[in-house]
Amino acid sequence: MRRKAFISYAMQDSEQYVLTLLADLLRTENFQIDSSFDDYSNIVSQSAFKKINDSSLFIGLITEYGNRNKNVFNEWKVAVQKKIPSLLLIEDTVNINQQLANHPNVLIFNRHYPQSGLDKVRNQVQNAKKLVDKKNNENALGWILGGAAALAIISLLSDE
Repeated sequence: MRRKAFISYAMQDSEQYVLTLLADLLRTENFQIDSSFDDYSNIVSQSAFKKINDSSLFIGLITEYGNRNKNVFNEWKVAVQKKIPSLLLIEDTVNINQQLANHPNVLIFNRHYPQSGLDKVRNQVQNAKKLVDKKNNENALGWILGGAAALAIISLLSDE
C-alpha cells in the first residue's frame, strides 16, 4: 500500500531542486507526494487541509528567504492537530518563539554548519525507534518515517 507524504516549504526558487530530490527519496520509500506549492494565503486552504489529513507523513521546511513561512507553519499545525507524523525543519536564521523551538518534532538547523543538525536527526531517529515500540506515538513516527528526508534536506541545503 502506498503512503502519502505532504511537503510544505518556504524557500528560494533557486533551491527548489531540493524538493525534486526529496520527492525522489520519498518515492523510493513508497510514498506518494503531495504539496501546497501554489498556496500563498495565510489560511490553510481546504485542498491543503484534505491532503494533509490524508497523509501519513508531513514534512515542513522553513528557510530564511522563503516567502511562505507562515503558510508552512499553519499547515504544520494542522498536521500536529490531526496527529499526522510530522517534522518541521527551520533554518536557524528564522525568528521563532522558544516554545516552538522546544517541540519534539521541530529541528532548527544551520545550513553553513550542518553537522549539528545531522547529528540531532540521527539521535532523534534512534530515540524514536525506542519509543515507537512502546506505543504508537506520532512524534516518534515523524522521526522514523521522515528522518532520512530530514538528513537529505539539511545535506542538500548545506554549503559543505
